[in-house]
Amino acid sequence: MKTKRNLVIATTLLACLAATLVSGCTKKEEGRSDQATPVASQPTAKKEMTLKLLRPEHQAQALKTDTPVLREIANKTGVKLQVESIPSTGYNDKKRALIATNNIPDIIQVEKVDLDEFSKSGIFLAVSDYLDQMPNLQKVITDNPEIKRLYIDGKLYGFPIAVQNNLQYAKALLIRTDILQKLNLAVPTTFDELYAVLKKMKEAYPDSYPFSSRGLGAFLDAFAFGMGGGLGIYYDPDVKGGQYVYGTNKPEFKKVLTYLNKLYQEKLLDPDFAVLNNQTWGEKNNTGKAFFYYDNNSFAINFNQALQKDNPQAKFDVIPYLKNDSGKSRGYLYPRGWLTFNYAISSKVKDPAAVMKFYDWLYSPEGAEISNFGILGETYEKVNGEPRVLDSIIAKYKNAADPVRTMQSELGTGYLALSPLVDERPNTQISDPIVMKWSEQLKKDPGAFVWPGVNPGFTKEESDKLKEIQSKVSPIEQDVVKFIMGAKQLGEFDAFAASLDKAGVADIEKIYNDALARAGK
Repeated sequence: MKTKRNLVIATTLLACLAATLVSGCTKKEEGRSDQATPVASQPTAKKEMTLKLLRPEHQAQALKTDTPVLREIANKTGVKLQVESIPSTGYNDKKRALIATNNIPDIIQVEKVDLDEFSKSGIFLAVSDYLDQMPNLQKVITDNPEIKRLYIDGKLYGFPIAVQNNLQYAKALLIRTDILQKLNLAVPTTFDELYAVLKKMKEAYPDSYPFSSRGLGAFLDAFAFGMGGGLGIYYDPDVKGGQYVYGTNKPEFKKVLTYLNKLYQEKLLDPDFAVLNNQTWGEKNNTGKAFFYYDNNSFAINFNQALQKDNPQAKFDVIPYLKNDSGKSRGYLYPRGWLTFNYAISSKVKDPAAVMKFYDWLYSPEGAEISNFGILGETYEKVNGEPRVLDSIIAKYKNAADPVRTMQSELGTGYLALSPLVDERPNTQISDPIVMKWSEQLKKDPGAFVWPGVNPGFTKEESDKLKEIQSKVSPIEQDVVKFIMGAKQLGEFDAFAASLDKAGVADIEKIYNDALARAGK
């Protein structure tokens, strides 16, 4: 009964994942970007004004309304930001309701899909109309060419969230290297070797399920990409110099299902793999019930801290991307920045030019420094001309369960606060040194590919067509979970693929690639 219940829940989750993949809405966790040469700050003439800003509140970082950053922004610019938040789980519904009723605040965080759908309504100001007055934003656009994909009929309707001085995160392979050493096992370099390692781990620890995940969508896209294919509609750098491909109906995906079904049948894959959430999955990794995952490498920091309380040698560590049957390794790094997330400005603001000038300041060296470090002399100092969080601030938060997020919550800094140009140097000061090691390792991995941060822009007709096709495709895609769990036999894959073909997945590919061609890649 438990397996049947998990199968029902998992198919529902997969349907949601598939809709997300086709619509272009991304869950986007850790996108990053290389450092850019900043434009010199211009003296900011204060213009007293109050602006209301609405954004989601992430469960890992409380959004506070009286922080050093907000106070310093007001001191430097005269702009008082009244920050309002809605829990991220309910934010999308609230945001869409506000947009639909033309009742948005002065500033609202939106996604690309919102801009695609509502920009023509006149609810948002066209940022690009003021671009000649915003040299700092111009620099960000030059340094992040993907921003061009956010343009709609030649106009940009939001301030994208970019990043500098980045740490690189990824959907990476993490394994308990201490268990490998204990069992005298080599680090796996292929998917076949991974299977053999997981099998040995199961033999040594019969009560474990070596491979666990926080839901099917957390690993299946990366797993499929690594094995030479992809899940749903995805960008493949190895097809015709870079093309969008619908992967779920391709022969390569059958290999993925066959592999995962084998892991499932031999109890190497957690039977709850498709329905675990962050908390329940974390408990398995924290308590030695699982030894491998293929997901965001940053989670391992907390796992290692918990494990090492009882066993100082216990450690999840990043291993290189695995070679597939073609002898090629493929893995994706999170995008540079969170470009699909934008701060849109209401067309009802009283002084549009002043608001645009304010946001350009936030992209300036001074604005970026304040929104990521706080107040000079109070929360950070300058060392050889470079900003650095004070040691006293680091000491205050370094023993918190999540030091980075706790510190940024209190200071009001970083991506989950309000900065549109995120600087990750504070993270390196307070994070475990292994974060820097992993960042460099991931950047140098020969199989690493930086995932596109923004899908190409669609016309209204294309968006409507995608929704129509997805309504036919989603019920079919739910069978993916059934193949992995064995409720559907792999011999039925060809019929499954044919049904996806009939539903119109080739048209999805064409729409994406036509839009890509318009954007100039």
